[in-house]
Amino acid sequence: MNIDDLFNLSDEELSLVNAKRGSKNKLGFAILLKYFQLEGRYPKHVKFIDPFMLNSVAHQLNIPASCVDHFDWEGRSTERFRNEIRKLFGYKLATLQDIDKLKIWLIREVFPNAVKQPQQIEYAYVYFREQRIEPFTSKELERHIQSAHYAFEQQLFETLQSQLSDRTKKLMDLLLTDDLENEDSDDHEEEIKNLSEIKFRHLKRDIPGAKLKHVAFAIQKINCLKQLELPEEFLLSSSTKLINKYYTRVMAELPGSMREHKALIRYATFSIFCYFRSQILTDSLADLLMQLIHKMQNTSEKFIDNKILSEVKRVGGKFDILYQLSFIALSNPTGIIQETIYPEIGQETLSNLVKELKYKGQWYKNQVHKKMHSIYSHAHRNTLLTLLDAFTFKTNIHESKLLLEAIQIIQSHRDISDHYYPVDILVPIEKVIPHEWLSLVVELKEVRNNVNNQMQKIKRINRVHYELAVLQELRRQLNCKTIWIDGAYRYRNPSKDLPKDFEENREYYYNLLGLPLNVHEFIDPRKKELHQNLKTLNDSILTNKKVKITEKNGGHIKISPSEAQVEPPNIKQLQKTIKKEWPIINLIDILKETELQIEFTDVLHTAASRENLSKEVLRLRLLLCLYAIGTNTGLKPISAANNSATHSHLRYVKRKFITVEGVRQAIIKIIDSILKIRDSRIWGEATTGVACDSKKLSVWDQNLMAEWHTRYQGRGVMVYWHVEKKAVCIYSQLKTCSSSEVGSMIKGILQHCTTMEVNEAYVDTHGQSLLAFGVSDLLKFDLLPRFKNIHKQKLYYPSSSDKNKYEHLQLILEAPIHWKLIEDNYDEVIKNVAAIKTGAMEPDVFVKRFSKDNYQHPVYRALLEIGKIEKTNFLCRCLMSEELRIEIHEAQNVVERLNSIMGFIFYGKLGEISTNIKEEQELGIVCLHLLQACMSYINTLIFQEVLTRPEWKDKLTPEDKRALNVLFHSHINPYGLFLLDLEKRLPISANDIETNDENQIREAIEKLVEEELI
Repeated sequence: MNIDDLFNLSDEELSLVNAKRGSKNKLGFAILLKYFQLEGRYPKHVKFIDPFMLNSVAHQLNIPASCVDHFDWEGRSTERFRNEIRKLFGYKLATLQDIDKLKIWLIREVFPNAVKQPQQIEYAYVYFREQRIEPFTSKELERHIQSAHYAFEQQLFETLQSQLSDRTKKLMDLLLTDDLENEDSDDHEEEIKNLSEIKFRHLKRDIPGAKLKHVAFAIQKINCLKQLELPEEFLLSSSTKLINKYYTRVMAELPGSMREHKALIRYATFSIFCYFRSQILTDSLADLLMQLIHKMQNTSEKFIDNKILSEVKRVGGKFDILYQLSFIALSNPTGIIQETIYPEIGQETLSNLVKELKYKGQWYKNQVHKKMHSIYSHAHRNTLLTLLDAFTFKTNIHESKLLLEAIQIIQSHRDISDHYYPVDILVPIEKVIPHEWLSLVVELKEVRNNVNNQMQKIKRINRVHYELAVLQELRRQLNCKTIWIDGAYRYRNPSKDLPKDFEENREYYYNLLGLPLNVHEFIDPRKKELHQNLKTLNDSILTNKKVKITEKNGGHIKISPSEAQVEPPNIKQLQKTIKKEWPIINLIDILKETELQIEFTDVLHTAASRENLSKEVLRLRLLLCLYAIGTNTGLKPISAANNSATHSHLRYVKRKFITVEGVRQAIIKIIDSILKIRDSRIWGEATTGVACDSKKLSVWDQNLMAEWHTRYQGRGVMVYWHVEKKAVCIYSQLKTCSSSEVGSMIKGILQHCTTMEVNEAYVDTHGQSLLAFGVSDLLKFDLLPRFKNIHKQKLYYPSSSDKNKYEHLQLILEAPIHWKLIEDNYDEVIKNVAAIKTGAMEPDVFVKRFSKDNYQHPVYRALLEIGKIEKTNFLCRCLMSEELRIEIHEAQNVVERLNSIMGFIFYGKLGEISTNIKEEQELGIVCLHLLQACMSYINTLIFQEVLTRPEWKDKLTPEDKRALNVLFHSHINPYGLFLLDLEKRLPISANDIETNDENQIREAIEKLVEEELI
């Protein structure tokens, strides 16, 4: 429907409007009518009315839009108008029964999903619309929602408490009995001294490292939580968001404050905390198991590589020597080696040559495995076997049950002194031991048979090598979840990752993804598109001056670099103007000004049940905490410059109010404001693409997140950004150095939650794969990678019979698409993709599950086929269009600019995250992102304020607009005393800046004037 038609008044509506007296009443009645028709509620003030609606309705009535300023939105005339509108649309006033039904509906449908208060209100309005009930006023509605939510919590807490035994409650009280109230202590040694006394503060801490004492203490914590006998069936049926809500609340509490709660609240919330904490600790132990196994192999490979380099020198002229050796041997077939070869070549040279050629093939793998044997038996065996004892492994696949039997054998024979398993024990080998381990695991020994006194060979199983091989296979199967861990969250049963109601609501999930129910409606257009793209590329490749396909290495794509873009002529002058007018702006003042204009701290709610601080005091302390965390300077230096906020005040506010999820909501509010105030005349039309890339940060290394990065040669974590084309970062996340960038890319696309519509993702080589291309197609966004190895890429074609149709592409054609595989597994593919779309499965879990370790899984293979189609379509477009290649490079350069600005903001402690707590590390990243967003917001206002002046009108060239970047920071100072004064304002105003909506209205009115319609 056209936007003009949306606001058109029908004949019946016009007759009702014209029956009113006075222009302001006619216009006010018409606005009330159209607003109620579209929104299902009445506007509280003229500021809530879409300006385009107001101008459109005023134009139809031939009444000036300014008349609405004199309309009384709460007067008696308005009450009569509402009665007429209610009758017109068939609505009724809410009765007490309707209120009770609303509360029941909220308790049953809304609150179990732990949605925020703004979403609760929106859900309530949807309910009113469906029930044809006129909504309450906003204050009444909030009161009823709060009343319903209180009833929901009471019902939830009572249900939980009723399922807790007296023994469980006593154990909970014992855990909460703690004399040490200092949450800042990071001394793990105290925990180890007395393992028998586990307290609440111990439960809240992560595993600090891979030492046996830390592993043993973590296992003891899990066992302690399992002894509580929690109502797991009820908690399992609750939504993850609801569990996480109360888990976060308890994590922010001190033992003393937990004890002060009423028994009902204390036992219910603490049971939720213990249930979820047990899962998180189990996941952490599983991560530790995976890391240790992986670390042994990496360490062994590095050791053998160094050994080869130190023991074997490169033999100069080896091919000449081999030629000479062959010639002498052929010339003297009956000669003696010592007499004919050694004098010509030399025994030492031959010895070195033998060593160099020896260090290849199976020998290398055996040496690595032997080194792993040494590391395992001397360093990690006790830790890894202790970890195995801590888990209950399960599987849904029959073939994997042999591996579970192998684990049981390892556990039951871990303390035997012999190097080999007893001969009478049937040790699983087939489908358990990888092929490369067989020669070391299974040894053949000749023994004399006492019966016939003859020698015979028997098989012996080397116990330590067997354990290593099983652990390697266990890591592979845990990674793809063919084996899972009971009581874990990320490593849980893979069937729990899928939507529970998929079979009943299949059509809903297909519509959610925008995909057809019929698989042929999915396949047929993709066949046509693939053929058309290949044909177009085939027809144009010979005339393409920038792209050539050569015979090098059996098919080589050669792309000539594009010419350098024109330098922007006016950007430097613009920056000078800004620095002259705003010579120095403190970074903390940028944070403050953004808050005063947007009030983003309103979304930072307390983790407690109520708030006692005044709004102004809380706002000041929140801003100081956010600045301290986002710049990595810490709370103490910030509190030193602000007498009204002591260190203890800031610690309290941080613990109670500042969470990762809360800061993300604040970021969303800022990003949405940036997108709203942008002037399209300066920034161009709204973009729909984001560039994705990661940046390494140094962190303390006594935690499970920190890993060694081979490229940057240091321990740390990665920050993964999603940045739109004008350098506004819409999503950030923390990841390990070795984890897949594909999962991080998908997560940001799905969970950024801003109003920006993301249809393109620009990534580097690490951010793409065939799986990523397949998922991007199903989730309806274009994956646009910058391939480092573009010369090696291959294309896929519709069928074997079509291959000869693309004669100029033969060198880079790989294989036909297996359409039958897609057809047979289409429904299962949609089920799994719907799981990551709805949040039932984490994207990184999805990527690990469907990887080369699980190649035979039909869903993975079907996704690869879909990915081959999408990747070929992209490569065809990329090779044909130089503009697309430039666009991809530009986008990646933007995210590199964001990486460079990170050190400017996150400068405290030399840019190192000085904590081992994962939540604290992630909190530092999102607060850094918040400061970036504030910089972007203020810079957007500054740019627009300067560029709307007469002297700058129409001065910017296309090259200037391309180079505009909101992360310009030479006028910003992040250093010095961090004094925060909420009374002082920056000389910047958002009120004078036209929003995108206002720009559209202005342009529409100008067009109507030109057409003489106004």
